[in-house]
Amino acid sequence: MSTLQYRRWRRSTIFGAAATLAVGAVLTAAHPSAGQAVALVDEVPQIAEPGVTSGSVSADRSGGAVCAPSAKWIRVRFTELSLRGNDSVTLAGSRSGAFTLTAAHWPGKAFHTRAFDGDCVRVTPNLGDSASRYTIDAYQSGTRELAESTSVVAAVGDVCGSSCDQTAAVVANMSPQALILAGDNAYDSGSLNEYRQKYDPNYGRFKSIVHPTPGNHEYRTSSASGYFDYFGALAGERGKGYYSFDVGDWHFVALNSNIARTATSTQVAWLKNDLAASTKPCTAAFWHHPRFSRGDHGDNTSITPFFEALYNAKADLVVVGHDHNYQRFAPSKPNGTRDDANGVRQLLVGTGGRGFYNFNQSSVAVQEAGNAKTFGVAKLTLTASGYRHDFVPVAGRTYTDTASGKCHKSPTG
Repeated sequence: MSTLQYRRWRRSTIFGAAATLAVGAVLTAAHPSAGQAVALVDEVPQIAEPGVTSGSVSADRSGGAVCAPSAKWIRVRFTELSLRGNDSVTLAGSRSGAFTLTAAHWPGKAFHTRAFDGDCVRVTPNLGDSASRYTIDAYQSGTRELAESTSVVAAVGDVCGSSCDQTAAVVANMSPQALILAGDNAYDSGSLNEYRQKYDPNYGRFKSIVHPTPGNHEYRTSSASGYFDYFGALAGERGKGYYSFDVGDWHFVALNSNIARTATSTQVAWLKNDLAASTKPCTAAFWHHPRFSRGDHGDNTSITPFFEALYNAKADLVVVGHDHNYQRFAPSKPNGTRDDANGVRQLLVGTGGRGFYNFNQSSVAVQEAGNAKTFGVAKLTLTASGYRHDFVPVAGRTYTDTASGKCHKSPTG
């Protein structure tokens, strides 16, 4: 086994939000005089666990191993993976874990793989076509056991409202690596002026870690222009608003429930391809309108195509808003039938600061917990094999809720 040579320019320890690595950031680390990082290729953003170490390597068709001495786990970054036919590349951790990459995995994009146990990842190409190629240029590694390496993601919807200063304080106290927004972020119409006057003074401080989605109130401004103007590239492609990124060993998908979402829509086709491309063992998605709800708006069958794609891909969590309350549902099939083995758990967190809706509807799914009078934020503590969810109330309120679960796809591939 030949160990790949490191480019020993510099290694950097990355904490919190600063852990998002783009190819430009890797090149800047290698050449500090290069100035501001500029992404050279399209990529799936990777937010690393706090305390992760990164380094540069160089690998191509020949295979070998990427090693980080004394590491407990390691993941590698492909700047290119272009495989033809049945060609593949298998990755295996020196202690445990293996995953085989195929032509379906992120064609045309740079990406970080899932993490593997041990201080080395063996790279074994099976390339029969001379046109197949790949390039590995970097790695991330950790000194804590993989099962103990956690990331924190804050999640909330239906935000600014008059009381979002209270939930912003909750987010700040969490010190999350990422913040996901489930829509209706700036009332009443999501105009640029409302984002500047209501959202920005409270949640603007999280712009370096925020991952938004639009709600129906954003579309009270034509084409949600205020939303896309305020967030810019953070909101995904203008007019679409769906995109994906990785946090640790979790793949997150932001969807737009205000535009076409039928089974044959462009968005659902994109979602299926995105889920098939991911190498991560755990998957979460977020958007505005709930599939299941006992609040004013009730269940919404038009969301079923999202849920079906996620369920078929063995996703784990969904975060939504729209109803102004908190609801936790049992893991479910798309039709609402409880499925503890393979179901997707929906968290409805419409408690960002815009008043409350009562529970006055029935639902085909099983609501395990709910509260309609407490502002708060969901805290997602994520590992490579599961999650813990905590509903954290604003100061002065006492309602809490906790749940946990294991990822449906094996962390070892």
